[in-house]
Amino acid sequence: MLEFRKAGIGDCAAIAEMESRYIECPWSQAVLRQTVSDELSTIYMLCDGAEILGYGGLKMVMDTAEVYNIVVDEKHRRKGYGALILEKLFEHAIRYGACEMFLEVNENNCAAIGLYTSHGFKISYMRKNYYKSGNALILKREI
Repeated sequence: MLEFRKAGIGDCAAIAEMESRYIECPWSQAVLRQTVSDELSTIYMLCDGAEILGYGGLKMVMDTAEVYNIVVDEKHRRKGYGALILEKLFEHAIRYGACEMFLEVNENNCAAIGLYTSHGFKISYMRKNYYKSGNALILKREI
């Protein structure tokens, strides 16, 4: 049964392992521990029983929500789980008073860009050479 739960300190090793497989600049366990301990940040994990299918995080800064990484395990992709995680982040942002959300994504990550633009994000600007493999697109969306 699919369910969301907030990540805690005990989840940081599993999240860091997924980060290392799927993120060009993965967060360390230490950074993840700081993130889950920060009262302004939240990481939601989408689980099926004990299995982590994916996760996404955000940080609230006044009335803005900054989306951290959204990751879906490769064997669970193309099932709508990325959209479910993004919608969970929307719910959290709205509950805590956000008026807008923003994120950065590698310009070469077509699947992620498609997900974000299909959920109302628009490209705001580009950070040249932000990633080793390309530029970062900054996407924003009012909520």
